[in-house]
Amino acid sequence: MQQIEQLYTGCKKKKEKSIKIIGTIAARALLEEVFTAPKPGLVDPISSGAHKDMDINTFIISTLAIAPYFFETAEMGYYWDKKLPDLFRAIRLLGINAEKAMFHATKGVNTHKGLIFLIGILTASAGYCLRRYHCCCPNQLFSTSQRMVRSELTKELIMINSSIPKTKGETLYQMYGHKGIRGEVLSGFTSISNISLPCMQDGIKKGYDWNQVKVQTLIELMAQVEDTNVLARHNNKTLQNVQKTAGYVIEMGGAYTSKGFKYINFLDQVFIEKNISSGGCADLLAVTIMVYHLSLIDFMSIANY
Repeated sequence: MQQIEQLYTGCKKKKEKSIKIIGTIAARALLEEVFTAPKPGLVDPISSGAHKDMDINTFIISTLAIAPYFFETAEMGYYWDKKLPDLFRAIRLLGINAEKAMFHATKGVNTHKGLIFLIGILTASAGYCLRRYHCCCPNQLFSTSQRMVRSELTKELIMINSSIPKTKGETLYQMYGHKGIRGEVLSGFTSISNISLPCMQDGIKKGYDWNQVKVQTLIELMAQVEDTNVLARHNNKTLQNVQKTAGYVIEMGGAYTSKGFKYINFLDQVFIEKNISSGGCADLLAVTIMVYHLSLIDFMSIANY
């Protein structure tokens, strides 16, 4: 964790400490996600899941490579004095460099492309909100993010419908109408605000172990989110089966009961064998962890704020 904090070598202006906190929380959320276990079909400390080209070390290396990007986007958001949609265009340029750093560190493996997009938007929004509202509360973050991307992403979805798809995500949008991470941000992160964040807050309030809370949050997401990573590997029927199975786990009590936790371990083996990976839900878990921890920070009390 200290390695992440040391990566911030940005501005020496008076808000440096607040920006450092945002960037550090963002980068640590990526590690918090990958160290959560068990995660059916996903990379964790136990196994590589349904991924033959990566393991937990790949994710650690990738996180360290892209962490500076989160400090840069937070700083850019804080000092932004132009139109909000233009901030989105600006951080996307930074995101290109972050992707290059990721691929260089992982030797071509895509570990965090989706999170570069999602958390890049949220760290920029966090910096923006901090300067204007003096906090990084979830509602402000989601609203700011939505306003930032609405125009650009709406145009992109319209263009995708009338062009040859260039990515798996674009192909899935044309085939099934699933908007993927674009849709998540356009909705104001409704999967986070309506599903995963309340689940995480409830588990913590009830005193459950932090790892159990994270696993439970992932299962809740898997039960309700249209995960385009599952679709990309399989089809809509498989996605529906994943959702039904996750719902069954929740009925057992999920990660909070011995029966449910045992079944989650069993599902890990099943998903590995069937090459099922709910990578989209894993990304949303990382975002939830970040948003939750940001909501706990009293930025007004920071000495140099």
